[in-house]
Formats: sequence, C-alpha cells, structure tokens
Amino acid sequence: MIFPSCLVSRAILTLAVGTALFFSSCLPKTPPDAPTRPSDQALFREAEESFLSGDGDRALKGYQRYLDEAPLGDKARIALSRMVSIHTKANRLHEALPLLERLVRDYPLHPETPLAHVEMAAALHRLGERRRASTVIEAWLERYPSHPLRNEALVLLGESKESLGERPAAWIAYTNAWRSHDQPLRKLELHEKIILLIETMDLSELQEIRGRSSGTAFEPHVLYRIASVHLKERRFLEAYGAATRLMQNFPHPPWADLGRQVLEKGSRDQGAARYLIGCLLPLSGPFAIYGEEVLNGIQLGAGFFSGPGEGDRGLELFVRDTRGDAELASSQVEEMASKERILAIIGPLTSKSATAAAKKAQELGVPLITLTQKEGITDEGNMVSRNFLTPAREISILVDKVAGQMGLTRFAILHPDNAYGRYLMNLFWDGIEGYGAAVTAVESYKPAQTDFTAQIKKMIGLYHPRPEPLQQYMKGMKYSSYDVGTELEPAPDEYQEPIVDFDAVFIPDSAEKVALISPQLPFHDVFNIRFLGSSLWQSRELTGLAGDYLQGAIFPSTFFSGNDSDQIKQFVESYRAAFGSYPGVLAANGYDTILLLKSLLKDGALKTRQDIHGALLTARGFHGVTGHIAFDENREVMKDPVLLTIRGRKILPVP
Repeated sequence: MIFPSCLVSRAILTLAVGTALFFSSCLPKTPPDAPTRPSDQALFREAEESFLSGDGDRALKGYQRYLDEAPLGDKARIALSRMVSIHTKANRLHEALPLLERLVRDYPLHPETPLAHVEMAAALHRLGERRRASTVIEAWLERYPSHPLRNEALVLLGESKESLGERPAAWIAYTNAWRSHDQPLRKLELHEKIILLIETMDLSELQEIRGRSSGTAFEPHVLYRIASVHLKERRFLEAYGAATRLMQNFPHPPWADLGRQVLEKGSRDQGAARYLIGCLLPLSGPFAIYGEEVLNGIQLGAGFFSGPGEGDRGLELFVRDTRGDAELASSQVEEMASKERILAIIGPLTSKSATAAAKKAQELGVPLITLTQKEGITDEGNMVSRNFLTPAREISILVDKVAGQMGLTRFAILHPDNAYGRYLMNLFWDGIEGYGAAVTAVESYKPAQTDFTAQIKKMIGLYHPRPEPLQQYMKGMKYSSYDVGTELEPAPDEYQEPIVDFDAVFIPDSAEKVALISPQLPFHDVFNIRFLGSSLWQSRELTGLAGDYLQGAIFPSTFFSGNDSDQIKQFVESYRAAFGSYPGVLAANGYDTILLLKSLLKDGALKTRQDIHGALLTARGFHGVTGHIAFDENREVMKDPVLLTIRGRKILPVP
C-alpha cells in the first residue's frame, strides 16, 4: 500500500472533525471565565443550532456576531474552533489560518491548543508556506515532545521538508514517526513512503543518511540505492564496495541476490578498464565471513577507498560468489575464461572449491592465485599459484624456534578431534622429532567441549590410579628435594603430585578455545610451562580473555597488525577507516595479492594471460604487508610467518 499523497489533507480533516466533536461533547463542562450578557448567550446558542444542523454559513455569521459582542467571552475559544472547523471542511484555509493563529496566541495553556497548533502548521503546508510550516512544527515538537499527536506532527514535518527539497531531513522525520508508531497499517504506509523517498535521493543525500540508517529496516535499501547510483554513473569500484557491504550485512535473499546482480552488471558494463581481475570468493553461506574479509582487502588494494584521482581506475574487478560450492566455482572459472580482458583470478578459499577452480583454470589456461591452505593445490598445474602460507610452513617455523633455537625437548599436544587438529598434531609431532625432541603426552577433545579436566589429568598422570611403587617413588622424589632437617606438613591423603614431564603444550585451536583451556592447567597444579599455538590464535581479544595464563606463549601468523613499519601502519589505518575494524590475515593477503598484480601490470607491458603467468613465476622484489612475496618452482609463495608472543597485555613479535 503506497502512502497517500493527500496525507496532510486527511490529517487536517481528522483534526478539524476531532476538534468539533470534542467541543460539542464538552460544551456543558466549560467553566465560565467571566459573566456574559444574556444577549451574548443567545447569539452563541443561535450559532450552535446552525452549526449542529449543518448550516455552516449561517453558523459562521452567528459565531462572528458573538465574537464581535464578546471577544473575551467564556465561549470565545469554542466559537473560534467551530469557525476553523467550518472553513477547513470547505477548504477555505486562508480564512481558517488567522483563526488558528488567534487560538494558539490567545489560549496557550488550554489542553486543546497543541491540536490547534498542528492544524495551523498543516494549513500553512497546504497553502504552500512550507518553510513557515516546517518552522512551526519544529517548535511544536520541541515544546510537546511526548504529546499523542507527535507522530502525525513528525509526518507533517517530513512532508514539509520533502517539498522543500530537504530529503535527508524528511527521511529523519519520517523514520522517527515510523519507529514510534503503534498502528500496523499506518506504520506500513510510512515504511513505503520512506522507501519511495530513498529512491529519489541523490548520492550525497544517501551518504548523509547512511550512518543513521545503520541497524534500521531501511539500511539495505540505502546500501542498494548507493550501489545502484554508483553503477549507473559507471563508478564500478564504488558500486562493488556498496554491493559487497550489502551482501556482508544482509547475506540472505533478497538483498544478497540484489548485491550479486550489481556486481554482475558492473562486470558486464565496465568497458573502459585496461585490465580485469576475477575474484572467486565465498560471499554467502557458512564461509562468507572469510570471503568478505579477503574482498575488503582486495578492494582496498585496488583503490576503491582512495581519494579522487588516487585509485588505479585502469584495474577493475569481476567478482563472483562461490558460496563454497566446488561445482559453482568451476563454472565461474569457465565464465571468467570466456572474457578476454580477465588476465588472472584471485581465489577461492575453501578446499573443495579451490581444487575444482584450479583444475578448470589449468584446463582453460587462466592464471589463478588461490588463498587456500589445502596442501598440494599447486599440483593441479602450472597455471595455479598460492599466496597463502600452509600450516606445514607455519609449524615448521614454530618448531625451529622452540626445539631448534630455544632447545626445548619435551612437549605435550592437546588438540581438537577434527581434521584440522589431527593434521597440525601430526605436523608438530613430526617436526619436533626431527630435532631429537619428544612428545610425552597427547590428548584430544571434542570441538564443542568446554571442560578439559579429563584430558589434563591424563596428561599429568592423575586420571588413572597409580601403582603403589610409583606413589612411593613420587613421595621419595618430593622429600629428597628438600634439605635434611626441613619440617614439612604432610599432604592430604587424597592429594597426588602431578607428573609434568613436558616443557610446553601445543594447542592448535582458536583463541577462544585456548582462553578456556589455559586457566585449567594451573588449576591442576601445572605451572611454568610454555603454551604454543597456530595462526588461529591471532585475536586482539586473546590477552583480555586469558593473558595472565599465556605469558610467554608463542604462535605463528602471516600478518601482525601491531607491526611498527610505516607500510603496515598505513594499511591498518586505511582499513579501519574503510571498514571500522582491524584487518586480519585474510584481508592482508587479499590486499597484497591485488597489489602484486597491480605492480606487474603498471607499465602496460603485459597483455595476455601467458604474460601474467610468466611474470608471476619470476616476480621478485615485491614487499607487502604480509612480507616479501615471491613464488618457488612449485608456485608456492616464499615468505615466513612472524612469530608472536604475549607480554603483559600486549601481543608482540618474538625477539
């Protein structure tokens, strides 16, 4: 249902009729303010009879005679109200307006004055005095912030602002009325009126309300309109950005579908770009959060958030949502291969879709730079490269540090019982044995588990009953560690010393899970061990969650946003300004990948996919926010992760 254009007319009529009914029902209750001569009373009764019989013209004359005789009489306000009602019904607003002004001026404290005040603003609006109407209603809203007529006053303000061309102010008034309205049909009318208003706004007006729309039902409409305007004006990178935010914030139909339509139409329409880069990422479904972060980094590196003239408008993106589906990813590579200007593809992320896309890219001869951690992905063919560190490389660097350089020789492994946990457990175990070190305890837990008592007790020999000889040996070891003559309080009979035969414990799980596990070890008297982890540990919340228990912990990461280098500081600041959050590893890798391609294409010498393929294999000297980037003979990126540690409340690089 479309909000009617005659809203103000209806509001005026409703208010006028309400006024008439109110006064006709309340007439006997009106207390006299001053004595009235009998002739005045007779004049008023005669006018009332005409009014109630429907003879408006005769009633007007009667009320006017009464007011001429008794301008301050006890029925003067009622007479004025009756005359307003008659003129309003007859659409004689010029005659009604001065009467309304007199009511507001002469009876400021009367309970019905707010109604007359709104009627006055409505009459001004109908008479074309929109600026004055707007001023009157704004003063009314300030004076009566909780009045029952507030919603209708807000709508009237919105219509006045809209007619003045002040669409953002109109939007604010309409949405305030929409939020507080409790009548479903009226709320629906307002909703549709607001949507129509959004569709008339230009880009500057849309940007003005963008922040205010956040978290409201109108946010997706605003984002889609922004994307559509950019697309219409052939600002393709800006259109991509708005469409991507729409898909990020509203990943379900219809908004995700509309966002994809903008991306696809932009890809079809952009004929001016010298180079076109394909992006295959999961932008909906269970992996959307990861695909969105990569795309944020790619957009930032492509110049989407640069100032006017600063971005590289010769480079455009052709974005497709794989949804994490292998078959879809394969067909999207085929689609991209059919477009001659697409020189390379970035993505996918997930193992299955990356494998399918790599096979198809190799078949069709399209260079593909994937960001998956799946081992062996580059074995699919020489057109496939990887710009992402594998778990094997991360664990290799970690093991070299703790077993090779620090000389630790005994390790425990506590890992989730899933494919990732088992895979990293084997990598770590194999790695430390290569240095002559040993794994003395290994335990697994269910991924959803929160209590790790059983696993910890098994690791320290407290889960199963100990043989009597072992218990005696443990007691002897305890007492032999003290000087002769030292008096010791006997331990409770049920207490048993933990057997901590490891110097460090490796936990390949998320920061949230590590924050649950780490406090439970000292609870079982396990102290002075070092915690080791994987790149999943990297989280700005880790120190706040369990920093006291993780002092000296070591874990690898491809990217550290707290690095002091000017390049990383600038990247972090630009990312925060664009997306309101800190960049993670995926955003940094997406950023570096597009910058690497831009560096290869900047001199215009590369014209074909084979040119790009050859340039990637021989690329040297590019240094991004994730480190130096070059590819080895297997087209695997050659860069080392940074090792991080926890000191106090900070995550810092390991010296």
